[in-house]
Amino acid sequence: MHLHSFLALIALSLAYTYDFVNGFHDTANAVATVIYTKALRANVAILGSGILNFAGCLMVGTAVALVITEVIPRQLVSLPIILAVLIGSLIWNIYTWYHGLPVSSSHCLIGGLFGAGLAAHGGSGVTWDKLGEVLAALAISPVVGFAGGALLAAAGQSCLSRFYPQAANRRHEQPQFMRWLQIFSSAAVSFAHGSNDGQKTMGLITLILASQFPAGGFSYDHVPFWVMITCAAAIGLGTMIGGWRVIRTVGTKISREKLMYTHGFAAEASTAAIILSASLVGAPISSTHTLTSAVAGGTLPLHGWSKLNMQTLKMICLAWLVTLPAAAALSAGAYFVLKLAGVD
Repeated sequence: MHLHSFLALIALSLAYTYDFVNGFHDTANAVATVIYTKALRANVAILGSGILNFAGCLMVGTAVALVITEVIPRQLVSLPIILAVLIGSLIWNIYTWYHGLPVSSSHCLIGGLFGAGLAAHGGSGVTWDKLGEVLAALAISPVVGFAGGALLAAAGQSCLSRFYPQAANRRHEQPQFMRWLQIFSSAAVSFAHGSNDGQKTMGLITLILASQFPAGGFSYDHVPFWVMITCAAAIGLGTMIGGWRVIRTVGTKISREKLMYTHGFAAEASTAAIILSASLVGAPISSTHTLTSAVAGGTLPLHGWSKLNMQTLKMICLAWLVTLPAAAALSAGAYFVLKLAGVD
């Protein structure tokens, strides 16, 4: 096999590895609250999340995937750039998972594309207007998540205080319909996560196929169905394995109070609505940032500022701020190493 073709297959393997890692890194987005409120057993929640991630990948289109193919000008995409993006993104994703930090796989990927494109071609290696649109969506989604979590938690608490006053602040005495609402909202986040994050890998693989195997009839504007199926399977399998380090951070370390059904439902429902809306319009946002912001926002009307674990939130915010430049630097460094090694 020709070396170039072999390296292209390596790039495809790394893309599926990234998809798998994205799944177990982001399991917490859907299951942390439903596990720690005891609405569902952990194994049931994680298995169901994997299945729904798979479904979300297949049922919401490919608008996000096509946006990913446009961050670097298509005519400038090369094998070293793609390999560098994947290497940089994977290194940062695995590092933050190991330390239990719920950071964004989306920021890793966008940072990687930016860093590798810039390293390869300077300012012309990035489609700046497309990058600006993506960064705006990434910046806005946590703010909306925080507000949505706070508003839904306040509304839920108000209803419970009026109709079930004895259960308003006692998790185990809350009515069963609140438990089912939380289970439903958790399922919606799993489906939404697949619809957005699964598409990002579809975009990467479409880039590889269109740039490296054009003779096979692959194009930048079409995601083959087999790519959709395999990406859905990779992220679903990763989700089923479950990233317990991040699950514990989201479920126990953001709020100093134990999560209640009201809190979990508020965070999950607002997150699911935001992610699904973004998937439909082709905005690759961070489900991790949106969910953790919604958990923090939902804490305020239920317990007040004093119950937010500010040390954990500062650590998460710092990781958020560092992720994009760190992934960019890692991918740029990987690009220069590949070029020195003679990869073209």
